[in-house]
Amino acid sequence: MQNIDRSSAEPYYLQLARIIEGQIRNGHFQVGDRVPGETELCRSFDLARSTVRETLRALEHQRLIHIVPRRGAFVSNPADSQWKLQVTQGFLETGAHSPDSEIETSVLRAEFDMLPEFAAKALGLAVGESGFIMERIRHIDGKAAMHSTNFMPADVGALLIGKPVLEGTASLNHTLAEAGFSIFAARREVEAVGAPPDTARLLGLAKGAPVLFVKSKSRSELGRVFDFYQSFVRSDVVTISVDAEAPKELAANPSDPD
Repeated sequence: MQNIDRSSAEPYYLQLARIIEGQIRNGHFQVGDRVPGETELCRSFDLARSTVRETLRALEHQRLIHIVPRRGAFVSNPADSQWKLQVTQGFLETGAHSPDSEIETSVLRAEFDMLPEFAAKALGLAVGESGFIMERIRHIDGKAAMHSTNFMPADVGALLIGKPVLEGTASLNHTLAEAGFSIFAARREVEAVGAPPDTARLLGLAKGAPVLFVKSKSRSELGRVFDFYQSFVRSDVVTISVDAEAPKELAANPSDPD
């Protein structure tokens, strides 16, 4: 078994991620297999639990694995071309699609400014209050796939200054989690709409062409709404799937035979 090089400047979590990725690539773990859990990886590689969690997050962002709450991490199907909506994960993360897909993010705007009234209300802030606004375009294999705008309280946005996410090279949700704002609960709304003129131009569509409109509010463990976004998604480029799981007690004691 390959070991962690304690003398290397490479972070331990990246070393472990590379080891597990190699095991997936060489067939040691097949599609659908459960990879070792946090406790086993901590014991096998003599690493802290926080380091192992970082490893699993990195592998998930690469779409090499997917994490099922209360069950563990499983090897993803590389042919899977879906972006998944998961409450405790980011929606439309940077690592969308299979590991072979090329994901590019262009940041169009990232600045402190007065929040639109609808965004201020969604964040629980006073109308006219300033916050942080980040607008981005996502491309998959060269095709424009999503136009999104995130609105955050000013103190949350300040945590992004100087971070790679503002250059389009890192995950926003991952960056916020590292700063102490992990998604504990969220509300997502999805509807079909006609693309607004600016969005249509950015996504290479005709004005009014059908797109999916996604709205999301993310809350911290303390109940604070720290991120609200609106996204327009080309469903002809990506398929959105929703992962759902019954409460543990309901799954154990089903009452409906259907």
